[in-house]
Amino acid sequence: MRRFEGKVVFVSGAGSGIGLAAARRLAREGGQVVCGIENGEQRAAVGELDAVVIDVALEESWRAAIAWTVNAHGGLDALVCCAGILRKGTAEETGLDLWNRVLAVNLDGVFLGARHAIPEMRKRGGGTIVNVASLNGIRGTPGAVAYAASKGGVVALTMAMALDHAHENIRVNCICPGSVHTPMVQAVYAEAPDPAAARQARIALHPLGRDGAPEDIAAAIAFLASDDAGFMTGQAMAVDGGRSAVG
Repeated sequence: MRRFEGKVVFVSGAGSGIGLAAARRLAREGGQVVCGIENGEQRAAVGELDAVVIDVALEESWRAAIAWTVNAHGGLDALVCCAGILRKGTAEETGLDLWNRVLAVNLDGVFLGARHAIPEMRKRGGGTIVNVASLNGIRGTPGAVAYAASKGGVVALTMAMALDHAHENIRVNCICPGSVHTPMVQAVYAEAPDPAAARQARIALHPLGRDGAPEDIAAAIAFLASDDAGFMTGQAMAVDGGRSAVG
């Protein structure tokens, strides 16, 4: 499939995990992909794809990244926001600095990306935004209050922006993954007394009997970003191995 032929796509968090898988998938389908990466060390991971270093929590960094993309490729058709961090802790255990940092990356980063991408999409007569939220954002999950709050915010922000910009042919949707085997999640497992057992316990929550691969989520992102999802906006799509269907 070449669903993104002639389309310019910016992907944040593209240096690893879901973001990297999404960038590769969209490029394979013909997209002119610009990878937003955390640092120069991640350039090797994206290979021949264009890459810009971005701090998604800073507005000036977003302004510069989108401007670079438009100058290099002539416009912007799609934004995929994958950048995120996961920190554990209950409300008692989570300090305000940690809370603010998680929300800055996971929620402010999505807001700022849209804030600077939407004017460029308007110039093209429309566009699409796909945000990566989490199953944690739509159902209770213990021990990660900042992460859950940030991802719940992404879901609500997605729906609000979808309504604000539907009349401009700008669609906004989000993906709510279950457990996905990414470096971010592996780091959480590594903190457990028995990392392998911790992973198996998470896998057991999924009726399909496995955790997700980044490529599973990338396929869903490609669908939502493509014209195949042209009648979808304001949706939070669970891609979770059936976990959300469990009562």
